[in-house]
Amino acid sequence: MRNMVIAALAVFGLAVPSQAESEAEQVVEKLFDAMRAGDGAAIRAMVVDDARLDRLQPDGALRQGTFDRWINWVDQQAEGDADEQIFGVEVLSKSAELATVWAPFTIRYKGDLVGCGVNQFTLGKTADGWRILYGIDMPAEVDCETFPNQFAE
Repeated sequence: MRNMVIAALAVFGLAVPSQAESEAEQVVEKLFDAMRAGDGAAIRAMVVDDARLDRLQPDGALRQGTFDRWINWVDQQAEGDADEQIFGVEVLSKSAELATVWAPFTIRYKGDLVGCGVNQFTLGKTADGWRILYGIDMPAEVDCETFPNQFAE
């Protein structure tokens, strides 16, 4: 049955995500679940030590940061305060040990829409499983209410 499904997807030109792609995407989804829960410890378990988390500003300026700084902020949030939703996720993995996850987002803080843009994460399969090695985001200077429409399938 599984082979028939894969064959049908191939006939219709639909890509079947690899196991690496699926696992990498799940890590990023869990990252934002932990953010919504205000659970920095859960995020820390998904990220390698000293991982960078940068922001590319729309003017091209790079603001360098770390996951530790963001995790400390997450730990100060009550459950549900910070709600980043990702959509239109794309994963690239040409090996079983390395993947890039591209994830457009909107973010609400205490119910108010405060931003949108694109996240990009590099993940590696370590002895502890898939972990985030690096992250960068770029805020979009657009109407964040309609931003997700660009990625609707």
